[in-house]
Amino acid sequence: MTHVERPDDTETADGVQPSTGGQSGTQTLIRGLRILEAMADLERPIGVGELSRRLELPKSTVQRLLRTLAQEGWAQTSSAPVTRWELSPRLLSIARSGPTDLREVALPHLNSLGARSGETIHLVVPDRDVQLVLIERVDSIHPIRSFNAIGASTLFHTSAGGKAVMARLPDDEVRAMLARPLQKVMPNTSIDPQHLLHQVLEARERGYAVNISENREHVCAVGAAVVNKSGRPIAAVVISMPDIRFEPARLPEWGGWVRETAKAISDEIVA
Repeated sequence: MTHVERPDDTETADGVQPSTGGQSGTQTLIRGLRILEAMADLERPIGVGELSRRLELPKSTVQRLLRTLAQEGWAQTSSAPVTRWELSPRLLSIARSGPTDLREVALPHLNSLGARSGETIHLVVPDRDVQLVLIERVDSIHPIRSFNAIGASTLFHTSAGGKAVMARLPDDEVRAMLARPLQKVMPNTSIDPQHLLHQVLEARERGYAVNISENREHVCAVGAAVVNKSGRPIAAVVISMPDIRFEPARLPEWGGWVRETAKAISDEIVA
């Protein structure tokens, strides 16, 4: 795709737009955040050209913004022979640090669930009603295991955590979320609002939701929502595993464990 520099794309050498008004500064900030989000989603170093195509921004704009992010300590170049960009440890440490209270309360319970199940445990929080973000992880004891980086995001309709959170939301909010265009991430991803609503209602009834290779290939998960004192979902606890160890007959067992863990965290938060 060919990009044309518009007048409002004018930037200084350090990648910051001239201070001609609040709108241009806001646009630069938004573009910088989009670059960080794209690098976080990929979980691998990425070149300027690929970022430019993904974000539909001129390569010169992406290059300048990356230099500014690197100057401020938010991004860095990888050690690959060809220049690639990745998130800096500084940014990853910030992503790992908050929400602090929830993580501190949840971590002992996540560790217990990890020891009990032997599988990878995730704690995810809603980012508005758009996606979920991973804020804590306990790794599996198995050499073959599922893995997501801290800060990784998933869509509500593709994940066990997302469907578990939706199960604790009012019906009108759930229907509004499912009425939007839904992305088919994997062959198993459902984008039928009625089918997804049925899954959410099932999760509401049994207290946990299931994902069978709907978000990542060969990865299955079972999740339950953590709620605050008013019953509003603020997070989800998820057991994640490769499909080679996923046994449908164990769903009630895994579901019971993750439901108990989510309730223990919820009870401690509201106490």
